[in-house]
Amino acid sequence: MSEPNKSDSKPQFDLYTLHAFIAVVEEGGFTAASRRLRLSQSAISLQIAKLEESLGNQLIDRSTRRMELTPAGEKFLSYARRIVGLASDAIDAVSNPAETAVLRVGFTEYLAPLHLDSILKKFRSLYPQCELVLDLSMGPTMIEDLHQDKLDVVIAGPEAENGRLLWEVPLVWTGLSEVVQPDKQPIELVLMNPPCSYRKIAFDSLTEASLPWKSSIQVNSVQAIHSATEAGLGISLLPKQAVPKNMRLESQGLPDLPNTLLMSYMRPDSSHAYAEKFITTFVDAVEESAL
Repeated sequence: MSEPNKSDSKPQFDLYTLHAFIAVVEEGGFTAASRRLRLSQSAISLQIAKLEESLGNQLIDRSTRRMELTPAGEKFLSYARRIVGLASDAIDAVSNPAETAVLRVGFTEYLAPLHLDSILKKFRSLYPQCELVLDLSMGPTMIEDLHQDKLDVVIAGPEAENGRLLWEVPLVWTGLSEVVQPDKQPIELVLMNPPCSYRKIAFDSLTEASLPWKSSIQVNSVQAIHSATEAGLGISLLPKQAVPKNMRLESQGLPDLPNTLLMSYMRPDSSHAYAEKFITTFVDAVEESAL
């Protein structure tokens, strides 16, 4: 008697189910996902239940009021996005092999990873027919440009509603320990020009810790923050991913900082062929660099 084909016992699911799972995660629940996909909530719930049964793993924790992924769900989400992205790439490769497009991407400079150049290079290698236009600026300004159709994708902090949460990013103090002398002089801060949400975080954190401070230097780039803090002109706070490996981190005598959120934004009516592809490439590249 021949042995049964082991591949027959593997979980089976289709792209519609993966789209449903991704929508539930990105929209934060079944109700919002049903509006996005124009399906009934019960239909989406049934799709997810069948997916979990097929995988033999619970993907979504339904015991909490807020929609949360289980560890298995977090792992599966990354693969689901890749599968959906590859399926879209396959269709584009056959349907529009010679299509050329311009993708205008806005990045909050604070949150741009240090290896952004390699991420852009990877995207261009995957989609050579797409011309990239990159804008490094402040979050509120870029959100406004997005709504005015001056940008197609924005990667920024929690600047507006309807953003997609990519991940949380730790905020850290950076500078020289000699600058932190709470018993003597106010702590000198090196910060970006307003509007910048990190200014308020710095002010509130130090004030709550009863540490005297003053805003000594205002700059218009992360590189300027690097230079000023390395020169001992003050301390600053940055997302950890924006801190070079050779740059000093300081925590002694300073209050703990909250995490910030990294979000992606697109217009609700956006139909740009490469907008979603850029976000997927960006997320995959950052996750690979963390391994």
